[in-house]
Amino acid sequence: MSDSVPLPRAVTGTARWIAAARARESARSDALFIDPWAADLAGTEGRARLAASERASGRENPFLAVRTRFFDDLLTAATWAEQIVLLGAGMDTRAYRLSLHADTVVFELDDPGVFATKSAVLDAVTPRCERREVPVDLAGQWLPALLDAGFDQTLSTVWLAEGLVFYLTEAAVGHVLRTSARACQARALFAADIFGTGLLRLPGMQPLVDQRRRSHTPLPFCTDQPGELLSAHGWRTDSLVQVGQPEANFGRLPAVASDADRAHDPTMRTYLATGVRNG
Repeated sequence: MSDSVPLPRAVTGTARWIAAARARESARSDALFIDPWAADLAGTEGRARLAASERASGRENPFLAVRTRFFDDLLTAATWAEQIVLLGAGMDTRAYRLSLHADTVVFELDDPGVFATKSAVLDAVTPRCERREVPVDLAGQWLPALLDAGFDQTLSTVWLAEGLVFYLTEAAVGHVLRTSARACQARALFAADIFGTGLLRLPGMQPLVDQRRRSHTPLPFCTDQPGELLSAHGWRTDSLVQVGQPEANFGRLPAVASDADRAHDPTMRTYLATGVRNG
């Protein structure tokens, strides 16, 4: 199968929605992180989308803040990494707000429209490390554009796909994993959040599921075997943390101590997964 797999184009509105969630978290007295630019990046559209999503689900979604904090900690702990690649970066501001080494290069890959929105807010702000925008159509071969932006295949790298995998098809997920794995000639880590298949059975997901089926469009990607997914596409599984376990809780979610806690329906798990290559 060719690696030229169609991916859905980035949606600026979705990126603004996530920015709105980060802005709300940043305003809390017990905030898990502070993103000073999130409110401006969200705008009225992002706040409206966040409100609509919570009306549909009937509650606030604490997972978004937990996910961001988990990956914040992962990136700041990876002091060995000389490069960071944010796949589907959206309104991410980690190059500005995290204490990364000044020599670290952060590559952000996303649709050109996303970067146009970000530039209006961030052009006057100086990042803490080197930041490079890589406008790409993720439906094609995006690695050449990354290489043209200065990505060095011989340097140690962290790849982060936060909030991306769910929006892809199974073939597209494999494409992203294989492409990133093949680009690595030095130590590398791939991190992503992955939903179990039970998510697609939730009542709030049925309008989307029904619409996709009527249009004969692939469903959003979910899997109950994230470790096997990583290993099938070139990454050795490093960790599979369930959201709610101590490493991914921060006092915001019901405790999940072990796999046995959700044995009644293991398909309802959400994983923060990491894979490694070359040491």
